Amino acid sequence: CNFIWRIEQIFSSQCISEFKLIDLVHWRDPKKSGVVFGVSLLLLLSLAAFSVISVVSYLLLALLCVTISFRIYKSVIQAVQKSNDGHPFKALMEKDVTVPPETFRKHVDVCLTHVNRVLKQMSRLFLVEDLVDSLKLAVVMWLLTYVGAVFNGITILILADILLFSVPPIYEKNKVRVISFSCKSCIVCFKKAFIVEVQIRDYITITSIIIINIAASSN
Repeated sequence: CNFIWRIEQIFSSQCISEFKLIDLVHWRDPKKSGVVFGVSLLLLLSLAAFSVISVVSYLLLALLCVTISFRIYKSVIQAVQKSNDGHPFKALMEKDVTVPPETFRKHVDVCLTHVNRVLKQMSRLFLVEDLVDSLKLAVVMWLLTYVGAVFNGITILILADILLFSVPPIYEKNKVRVISFSCKSCIVCFKKAFIVEVQIRDYITITSIIIINIAASSN
């Protein structure tokens, strides 16, 4: 139950809500979610098949082909109709696309806070401030070596992208069942742990009685 609650807290955090990522992964607007999912998956698949330079070059080339073709088409239409509509992208060109200094500083400060937090945590782990946490990190890194031997980074990103857009809607539709199953699993695990603890206590008690009887008989 605590695990499910933590997942909900992560998806409902202010950072994710601010970028409306939760609306995308829950498919609140199917058109936007479909476009984002399709574009991101196509981009990752392209990076898996080609180099980054090739993918970026092809994307920019495709964008230029679309804009140049549209510009030529509108110019021909204006010449035939003898209209003075002007540049077809005039409205977009007049928009301010510059980043305000305040916004830039704000995001830099936020990123710097996260970077400092990560550096502090990494320093604590690698300098073995807490032996248990450092051992946990070592185990995770050791497991990741096996993951890296099977999957590369792009494959993991593709799987993560698919899971990101498929798990939340499935979980939202079956939320009650998942929570009920999780709670039942927690109860079963608690019962098993309690039984094991009782068995251990009984075993220790019986062993102590036997030792006491042996010591008494020897005296």
